[in-house]
Amino acid sequence: MIPAARPFTALALAALVLGGCSLRGLTGPSREDVMALLQAEANDMKKGGEQMDPKLGVKAVWNIDGIDLVEQPSDSAHPWKGTVRFRIVSTMHDADGTETHDLIRKNFTYVYDTATKKLLFQSSTTPPK
Repeated sequence: MIPAARPFTALALAALVLGGCSLRGLTGPSREDVMALLQAEANDMKKGGEQMDPKLGVKAVWNIDGIDLVEQPSDSAHPWKGTVRFRIVSTMHDADGTETHDLIRKNFTYVYDTATKKLLFQSSTTPPK
């Protein structure tokens, strides 16, 4: 190899390596990756919420109404904010044998944390609309 060609070869190799790397990895996961994490979290909450003690006489059905995901480009530590929306229908048998149904709407908000590479629950004092 000609000595003058070495810097050119090194620059070409560096360009190939940088071109092959995704800049997304430097700023956080893709929208699809975070959406999959939120969907898994929603499924876990649904499963846990529907496991009621039969002795209580209450049955709850958690319906996932939707998952919203918003990019937060100004917050590199938390580039994504997501909300899981539930419609929870509980059924209870009263002492007189009648059946009572209650509808509860519940929202759970998360942010993706780049340091831990996990979703972090965001507590909220305002009720969902």
